[in-house]
Amino acid sequence: MASRKRPPSKIRTISIEPNYVNRDGSALFKFGDSAVVCSVNGPTEVKLRDEKVDKATIDVIFKPLVGLPGTKDKTHEYIIRSTVESVIKSNLYPRTLIQIVCQVMMDDGNILATAINATTYALMNAGVEMKDIAVAVACIVNKDGNILIDPELREIEKAQSYHTFAFSKTSFGLLFCESTGLFTEEQYFECYAICKIAAQEIIDKIRMKIQLDLT
Repeated sequence: MASRKRPPSKIRTISIEPNYVNRDGSALFKFGDSAVVCSVNGPTEVKLRDEKVDKATIDVIFKPLVGLPGTKDKTHEYIIRSTVESVIKSNLYPRTLIQIVCQVMMDDGNILATAINATTYALMNAGVEMKDIAVAVACIVNKDGNILIDPELREIEKAQSYHTFAFSKTSFGLLFCESTGLFTEEQYFECYAICKIAAQEIIDKIRMKIQLDLT
């Protein structure tokens, strides 16, 4: 297996392209060779059976790189929906639908975090009111016990454990965590701390991109 070409605590190059699908309400987010495009439609009319009288209905569709969505993709839909529901001011859009569609364009690991970040930027691009924003990053503990941030697919396949964290921008509170594999409590909290630091880098990149787009 080829050796890692960057330090363990360094994330891959981040690229953000707003208006990737629509003029408003879409974004492409990339960690290196992992890319997800997200489009947001709404607030728009919602079917009566899905209507909520006091807030918007959030619907997420996650499409894999190839083939039809499977169980893992349905899990991604649930995670993305629950994460963004905690930051969208959905009470401002009662009896409406906000539909989020995530399409994997390239998969070299860290896809769930990539999708959450793409969704965050697409929601902002769509002008959806939010009380906070969510950013996500993943890491692994490899078989030597070392923590590698923003792992590539080949690293994930050899990992002892894999962790994805989503944080809020304002308080850096934990919005979501998914951990799989074998790990100690000490390793978990070390992964949490390292990913929290990396999340700030993602927030800074998003802020710089917004400022650049406004100039």
